[in-house]
Amino acid sequence: MKSFKVRYYILIHVPRISNEELQRIYNDLPKFYDRANALISFFKDVEWRATLVKYISYYYPDTRRILDVACGKGELSYVINKMIKAETVMVDYAENMLLNSFVKTDRVQGSFYKLPFRDESFDCVVSSFALHSADDIGEVVKEMARVSRNCVGVIAMGKSDNVMYRKYASFYLSYIQPYLACLVGAKSRDYKYIFYIYQRIPTNNQLRNIISKILDLKIFEEKALGTVYIFLGSKH
Repeated sequence: MKSFKVRYYILIHVPRISNEELQRIYNDLPKFYDRANALISFFKDVEWRATLVKYISYYYPDTRRILDVACGKGELSYVINKMIKAETVMVDYAENMLLNSFVKTDRVQGSFYKLPFRDESFDCVVSSFALHSADDIGEVVKEMARVSRNCVGVIAMGKSDNVMYRKYASFYLSYIQPYLACLVGAKSRDYKYIFYIYQRIPTNNQLRNIISKILDLKIFEEKALGTVYIFLGSKH
């Protein structure tokens, strides 16, 4: 009975995850991060990253310098380096993520709320599986656009406008995903916070409206029943 009450409270009152708590979680993840993300996305994460890079190459073929925001261990930068001839710079606020990066490029510790770069320092600014953790997604996209000359591209966790899809996603994120992560040795408690983030993010249509005020969208696609979105847009 006690367990039921706790779960009901979580569904109604979504707690704010502090920056300090997020940093602790991300610093604890690197050893299993890439394997856990592959497993819980049913091995689609690399495919989605490659899709974003293809869109960048198609719409912005002259892209030569790219900033990977909230880069983690460099999964997106790795795909970029395999698919197009571009220099990548990686930024993340979790030191352990940068230290455990498997991409040999410039790495900078910093927050996506205030990127430590001058205006229009990069041809393109990208991010994968991180934007959903922002308290104000619009402000982070504005900051990404500030340091970009041309485009901003993102893959992140979404929330379908379909009620049934949202119920399925809530169940999956709350009860299944944390234990899938355990299969590769990650700590289930470090993945349970993703459910809290899911509860507070806007729906995909709401998000599209937010982004459209900042960027001229070329692409906005939903994947996995709307639980993931990919967008690419240029500055107004």
